[in-house]
Amino acid sequence: MQVVKEQIMRALTTKPSSLDQFKSKLQNLSYTEILKIRQSERMNQEDFQSRPILELKEKIQPEILELIKQQRLNRLVEGTCFRKLNSRRRQDKFWYCRLSPNHKVLHYGDLEESPQGEVPHDSLQDKLDLKTTHCCEWC
Repeated sequence: MQVVKEQIMRALTTKPSSLDQFKSKLQNLSYTEILKIRQSERMNQEDFQSRPILELKEKIQPEILELIKQQRLNRLVEGTCFRKLNSRRRQDKFWYCRLSPNHKVLHYGDLEESPQGEVPHDSLQDKLDLKTTHCCEWC
């Protein structure tokens, strides 16, 4: 009886505009589907809010944040090529930017064509010393 009640309640929450739409929603919410929804909701509420899960999350969060930071820095060290727009909004040149391996200098510059692989630091014309320039709170 509880499943039938839940089927009706869930079908009504979609605010069907006709009896046919309501019947269609009821058919889509079969007994098996209701059980799947219940199980999913239970997993979200109980398991992930339990004390051991919260303690584990708290314990590994600093490691995960450090890993994310390292992945982002590694990506910056690899460098990235961007298309450069000219005054007529054409994308015929490129702009490349990469962080030095010691994370102290940002090298950047214009390129005539898209690079194949990494661009060496010394081939980039401009650089920005990050030790003297603070662009954000973590620099």
